[in-house]
Amino acid sequence: MNTPGQNKKKDIVEIYKETKDFKKAVILSGLPTLQAHIKLLSSGVLELKDKIRYSSKSGQLGAKAEEMFQKLMPEAVNANRVIKKNNENFDFLYGNLTINVKYSSIGNSKNRTPSYKISRMKGCDLVVAFLERKRGAELNNPIIAIFPEAFIDVNQFTLGVDSEKLKSFIVEEKDLAGTIKQYGGFIN
Repeated sequence: MNTPGQNKKKDIVEIYKETKDFKKAVILSGLPTLQAHIKLLSSGVLELKDKIRYSSKSGQLGAKAEEMFQKLMPEAVNANRVIKKNNENFDFLYGNLTINVKYSSIGNSKNRTPSYKISRMKGCDLVVAFLERKRGAELNNPIIAIFPEAFIDVNQFTLGVDSEKLKSFIVEEKDLAGTIKQYGGFIN
């Protein structure tokens, strides 16, 4: 029971529905993090990727890149939802084709040229990278590039923003699904 003048905390489920921000909902509700997590999971409003999404800015953008990919390729199976939460092997499955979705902002390489750093999961057939078009743009009209496993020989690679290598793997948003379907035809 609240005494006069005492602030009544809103229900975390309602706060989360309004904000879609786990950390903010926990703060505004006053609940301990574990209790808040359990309550949101049991209510069904918590999204599966909240653990990743709210851990860091790059985690948020990575989760948003995966959401964008799912919208562009709705027939791809989200491995984090269907197979295993935080699947360490791949993010999506299209037929037998394993796909790793990545986001990269523009950074600077060792020689100070603008570049993207992309890491991959070993064994994925394709890495689909959503790349920041200009500094600060994040996922607003990103560049999309598809890197087949055959062209990747390290766990993390750096590509210059204007490099010819990057340009040879860029696809238009409207062509993403068709290109992936073509690759899917080669995987048994």
